Amino acid sequence: MASTEPIETDWSAVTARCLAYLCLQHSEVQDKGLFERATFLMNLGLPRSDAAVLLGSTDDSLRVTLGKPPKKAKSKKSK
Repeated sequence: MASTEPIETDWSAVTARCLAYLCLQHSEVQDKGLFERATFLMNLGLPRSDAAVLLGSTDDSLRVTLGKPPKKAKSKKSK
């Protein structure tokens, strides 16, 4: 028999995810790569799995991406 009790929702977690998304959209990091955006969200306190969902990725993909150092722009050497 199914329970008729309402499911409790942790609204503080929902609010935290919404605020993290808004912070990302209004930051300088929004136009950067996946590594930088994921690091930004995790520095705000989001777990990696939540950051992956916000970025349209998966937790495993983000784990691999964060395990590699970010690519740096190649500098042009003048002769």
